Amino acid sequence: MLYGVLRGRMDRFTREDGASSPHLQVRLLEDGGQPWRIAVNVQSNTGSNVAFWVVDPLPDHPVLAPLASLPSGFSTVTRNADHALDYVKAPLFDWAQGRRLPPSGAASADDLQDLLALLLDQCKAAGGEVFAFGAKFEQNLHKPIDAAFGNTDGLHGIHDIHMNQGNVDGHAGDNGVFHDGGLILKFPDRFLGVFLAFQSQKVPTDAAGNAAADAVAIERLLSGGAGTTTSTTTADVYIERALINPAGADPGLESVVLSSLSTRSQTLTNWRLQDKSGRVTPISMTLGPGASVAVALDGTGVQLGNNGGTLMLQDAAGVQIDVVTYTDADAATVDRYVRFRR
Repeated sequence: MLYGVLRGRMDRFTREDGASSPHLQVRLLEDGGQPWRIAVNVQSNTGSNVAFWVVDPLPDHPVLAPLASLPSGFSTVTRNADHALDYVKAPLFDWAQGRRLPPSGAASADDLQDLLALLLDQCKAAGGEVFAFGAKFEQNLHKPIDAAFGNTDGLHGIHDIHMNQGNVDGHAGDNGVFHDGGLILKFPDRFLGVFLAFQSQKVPTDAAGNAAADAVAIERLLSGGAGTTTSTTTADVYIERALINPAGADPGLESVVLSSLSTRSQTLTNWRLQDKSGRVTPISMTLGPGASVAVALDGTGVQLGNNGGTLMLQDAAGVQIDVVTYTDADAATVDRYVRFRR
């Protein structure tokens, strides 16, 4: 799969009502006029409604800063939190805030295609840009919509504009990390994020993007869903804060603070912290009831880059216990701990 970001300006869209696996087909134009097709799923091929999250405004996130330097058109990107989307390992939204809408409706503003079209038209009217994360077409399927959009070679387009991990059915082979799809709309005054997933996909996921042993279907995480929960983990230990930018040279002076919500002592044996580049700092310690303990970083393992990044806490089995993201603005705070936003 050729994963990356398509940068362009919204032109027009075509609805697919009544199709077995409907999409909103979006025509984007790059600076030279080349048309591209974005195929956005609005229903699964099993008939289940798609879950979606609209984050407006999209707050600071490491993935936003590099967007300005991307050329118009499609670019492959490095699969890390600075350049790619991962709904689980570099969080962008609160799972419980997700919604569901049918792909089609009788009124003018009662389905997912209507909502997507409204947001895209608003972006167009404001003179904004669209950044679509997904997989580039690798073969010409000779679809009529490509001819209608001027995509004459059938290769100027992207799909998989949704989460691409946590699949437990025939799409399990698509699982991976840092290759989730989504739309980021750049308005003159803000970014807006539109993120989509199939309700049958499960979280949390492991290091390979497969559903973890304790994973639950996304439909259960949505507000009002059966067995609703607002978190993808029930662990009592979390990443509370970090000294990202100490006074003086960073190596050997940075630290990460782990905290416990439990009223009992928590023994962490062979746990580990991992940064966005995959560097690891092993952890073996005991956290007292409600206690916080600083983990000193010696510069040989996890490093807290001043351009933003992610921090992941894993247990001895490699299960993701907690994850946080931080930006270059967070790192600009010198010699002061940064408390991570939740």
